[in-house]
Amino acid sequence: MSDEYSARPWRRWLVWTVVALAFAALAVPALRHLREVPPARPAPVRATWTVPEATAPGAGPDYPFGLALAPDGRRVLFPSVQDGRLQLWLQDLQGGSLSAVPGTDGGVLPFWSPDGARIGYFADGTLRSLDLDSGQRSDVLPVAAPRGASWNTRGDLVVAAEGGLTLRTTNGATRALTTVDAGAGEVAHLFPAFLADGDHVLFFVRSSQPARQGIWLTSLAAPEARRRVVGGAANGIVADGQLLYANDGALVTQALDVESGRLTGRAAVLGVSVGYSPLGQLLATATADVLIYSAAVSALRELVWVTRTGERVGNLGSPGDIWQARIAPDGRRVAATILAPLLRTLDVVLLDGSSLMPTRVSLSIDTDETPAWSPDGLRVGWVTAGHAVTVRGAGAVLPAETLVRFDEPVRIGDWMPDGRGLIVTRTMANTREDLWLVPTTGTGEPRPLVTTPFADVQGTVSPDGRWIAYASDESGELDIYVERVQDRSPGPGTRERVSSGGGSDPRWSRNGQELFFRRGSQIHAATPALGRGQNALAATSMLFDTRVSVRTFDVAPDGRRFLLNVPASSAVGGSVTLIVHWPHGAPALDVKR
Repeated sequence: MSDEYSARPWRRWLVWTVVALAFAALAVPALRHLREVPPARPAPVRATWTVPEATAPGAGPDYPFGLALAPDGRRVLFPSVQDGRLQLWLQDLQGGSLSAVPGTDGGVLPFWSPDGARIGYFADGTLRSLDLDSGQRSDVLPVAAPRGASWNTRGDLVVAAEGGLTLRTTNGATRALTTVDAGAGEVAHLFPAFLADGDHVLFFVRSSQPARQGIWLTSLAAPEARRRVVGGAANGIVADGQLLYANDGALVTQALDVESGRLTGRAAVLGVSVGYSPLGQLLATATADVLIYSAAVSALRELVWVTRTGERVGNLGSPGDIWQARIAPDGRRVAATILAPLLRTLDVVLLDGSSLMPTRVSLSIDTDETPAWSPDGLRVGWVTAGHAVTVRGAGAVLPAETLVRFDEPVRIGDWMPDGRGLIVTRTMANTREDLWLVPTTGTGEPRPLVTTPFADVQGTVSPDGRWIAYASDESGELDIYVERVQDRSPGPGTRERVSSGGGSDPRWSRNGQELFFRRGSQIHAATPALGRGQNALAATSMLFDTRVSVRTFDVAPDGRRFLLNVPASSAVGGSVTLIVHWPHGAPALDVKR
């Protein structure tokens, strides 16, 4: 995943050649099945798993990894945010091809059906199923918080739900499989996984009591007889009769006796460093022959000031788990969202160059995100709990005010130049995501601004209030478009495509003559052909390439400085290792022989 690696095609070819040869070697034992003595397991082949920087795996602080190997070990599925759009991606490990999976927008925690024909994932508060051949998608079960699920060969589903694990059978019936024992300090049952027999289920118990927390085993036949297999701070993975789990930061494997629920034999170390998510998900995925695991992933990011050439000229605040950041009209203050380490929720805070300590503006214990400044710099708006549009004075003195609460998820894009409305992206049932205007004056109802069959997001209005720029996936990927705010009729002269080849996060210059946007790690500037029709070409140019993951950016009022949200220079990224023919733990002595 390093830029050095992606910049050298011969190294990419070498890694995939090694992996392809290793996969070819998988067929060799099948040709020797007539021998009386089974052949020895082939020697492990290690490689660095990598994808382009723009499609780095992960879907936010709770889901930093998300890789899921297909049952045959030839394909891997993972979530990634590219140009502001979260969806699932599929990679062929033999050929190296990589493509987005249509219809999986917002998907996290993917998993496979045992036959590899379907995938499951969580999106928009729903557990969904997708047939990879036909592309047919179905909503399976409402799930408020994604915490893992698994299929068995019969098609039964076990899902981590509030209060414990839920079983959904093939006929659609549901019942509780396990119940959280709060009296014993249990907090949640997470990341369930069916074992090969289709009856036993492995899961992770998070608890305030160390003696209770760890990897547990239960069964559909006797769920009340669950027992703890081993302690720890993350879930485990079972492949080919082996349990893979974290032990003092190392990834180890050991044989699992399913009937007794005990580990047997000697443990073997597979990796000296493996990470896990804040929710306790092990950063690893495995089949009988293929293993992919990641070292701990640092969530630290920092806000840095750069010039139009990309030269760093300073930092703002201290490193943290920072998400959005918007510059105030005075060019000095910044409204940012930072993940609270204790509650694991996003808070809106204010930063300025005179203090390293942020001032908290949002006081709820819910997630507060996507801040935007009023034109006079006196107020800040944001979205609370994904649905409520909230406004508060930047001085954080008066209480926050809820302007409107939507049934659908919303995100704020910008504040109108006249101060009378906020532009929000609203998720709709029939038209995906549209741009709406929410009045801030206390009168009037929210109304649509841009409504198309495509995902229209990240709306921002020019300083004169005449033009709205936004990102849309009409071309198959997010690109930047501009159209008149007042003219809603279709036809030439109303809409212009600014970028070609990808673009997100549009930002206007103060004079309205330039429109900046991001393409992966690159920052671009465009001079839109405003009012000259949809066939008029905008002049665009790349200002600089950061060559790191840019989560978000903003432009100072003078148009000469940019604020970038990038990985902290002190943060160490987690390296991802792929092993073909990973070594199994030594089996226990069979006393019956």
